[in-house]
Amino acid sequence: MLRAVASANRPVLALGAKICGGKGKQGEVVLPTEVKPHEPTSKSEMERILKALDSKRAEWSALSAQERAVLLRACIDTTLAVVREAGRAGERAKGSYGQGPAEEMQAWFPTISGLREYAEALEARGSPQPQNIRRRPDGQAVADVFPLGLESLLFGGFRGEVWIQPGQEPSQGSLYRSQEKGEAPESKGIGLVLGAGNQLSVASLDIVHKLIVDDEVVVCKMNPVNDYYGPFLRRAFQPLVDRGFVEFVYGAGEEGKFLCQHPLVCSIHLTGSAATYDAIVWQGKPKKGAPPCAKHVGAELGCVTPYIVVPGPWTEADLDYHADNLAAGKTHNAGHNCLAAELVVTDAEWELRDSFMAALRRKLDAAARRVAYYPHSDAKFREFKARFKNAEELGRLPDDGAGESATQPWLLQAGLSPAAADVQNEHWCGVLQEVAIPGCGGDAGKFLAKAVEFANSKAWGTLSCALCIHPQSQKEHAQAFDRAVADLRYGCIVVNGPTILGFAISKLTWGAFPGNTPESIGSGNCFVHNTMLFDHPQKSVLYAPWKFVPKPFWATDHHNLEKLTARALTFMGHPSLKNVLAAVPEALKG
Repeated sequence: MLRAVASANRPVLALGAKICGGKGKQGEVVLPTEVKPHEPTSKSEMERILKALDSKRAEWSALSAQERAVLLRACIDTTLAVVREAGRAGERAKGSYGQGPAEEMQAWFPTISGLREYAEALEARGSPQPQNIRRRPDGQAVADVFPLGLESLLFGGFRGEVWIQPGQEPSQGSLYRSQEKGEAPESKGIGLVLGAGNQLSVASLDIVHKLIVDDEVVVCKMNPVNDYYGPFLRRAFQPLVDRGFVEFVYGAGEEGKFLCQHPLVCSIHLTGSAATYDAIVWQGKPKKGAPPCAKHVGAELGCVTPYIVVPGPWTEADLDYHADNLAAGKTHNAGHNCLAAELVVTDAEWELRDSFMAALRRKLDAAARRVAYYPHSDAKFREFKARFKNAEELGRLPDDGAGESATQPWLLQAGLSPAAADVQNEHWCGVLQEVAIPGCGGDAGKFLAKAVEFANSKAWGTLSCALCIHPQSQKEHAQAFDRAVADLRYGCIVVNGPTILGFAISKLTWGAFPGNTPESIGSGNCFVHNTMLFDHPQKSVLYAPWKFVPKPFWATDHHNLEKLTARALTFMGHPSLKNVLAAVPEALKG
């Protein structure tokens, strides 16, 4: 019912946004300052921490689902208490580009929603109720999981699904079913999380996943790139730290190796590169037979993310809106995201292709140029520029010209054939390629088939992708659209929105499409998030409205993002009508 109410209210919100929109004010560009990494944790201290955690693993395993839920709900308030201060720390390290600390504050969104949703799942004894479960014609189960309850009022027009592996039932919470029967296995040891260096929410949700799904106490080694977030994460998870179930350490490769090889560590989860996975699992030896590392190593390892733009009867407003979605998918976090837009896949004969690309250029050119803060990303930028010498340089400099030498333009190489594009290297910086698929004649059905084949067989990785399609095209080519969504071999597919949303909505699964092996790890081998605790997920699909109103929080030019983010985070931690009503006025000012 709340979904229907939200959809019915969209015209009212559109009118409110028209009246109030732009009333907020974007701030100044703040360039990053050097932040020194923490001193590495000594081996003796790591040894002490591991022994202390090991002494608590039986206690953790003995906690009931309800007792775990109480701890997670306590973490919601301790997390909300650090958001603004942590956002300022992130702003100092990464810079901010007109929206103050809001982008770094937003990074806590999946952490807070994830804590609440895991708690709700535990309160439901591991089997929270989805909106519904349908069956596809081939029998595959698909669970409608988002939005649920009051969150429907902030996400009108959205629908998020978890697709279950073919041949499997949509069972949930296997650990907690076993626990209720008195059959839960003993914890095998300590779970090690090797934190990602780009986004704090990656490490935070990996920690909670290891606790709740893998039933392990956790040591998290922060990445030196963003280990300034370590003290904030520790404070956020203080209820778990105080009970001895979670701890944080610092360091680089040497400390990571010590932890990976420690006998008290039973499993490892990393977010990073395939090279790091291979170093841990294969340890420089040939990829034959059993890997030298016998521990389970879960990994999420990036992707050359395609945004498939389907031809259709778009208006000028449509072109502008979806060009901004794509630009947001590129510019967020300076492009240092495993889900950042890398390929714009278009129909070479679409009559509006030039108009769409012109709109995309305008959006990228209006977006502030950013400092590439992530180590070695500047080298990838130079390699791209050397390969594509005609790439356009776009992006806005601060009015006073400050930062011209420190920031990088957004590079756009348009008009590439599938054979000419670089589809095998994740660039991890502010570069974007348009790949124009020939031979479709502007026909959406033909293009969908060819674009899906290109994405599946040519672009490296299977983590996430986006598909942008007009509602009329969806209706006229319903079978082709359904087949495209079903055939895309990606762990998360976002329709009519940026892939950022697939990560941020924690009820969805996040991870590579199943099928990778230790010998060829690709984008990884596991799912995290999945706060509905499905036992056998295949992928997630998020359907966003063709146009979200009011101005979406991911828009490149939102004018009131800091205040909106603060209100939205409070709501996601404590959903109530009062907190909805507090967020709506801030959203209308965007």
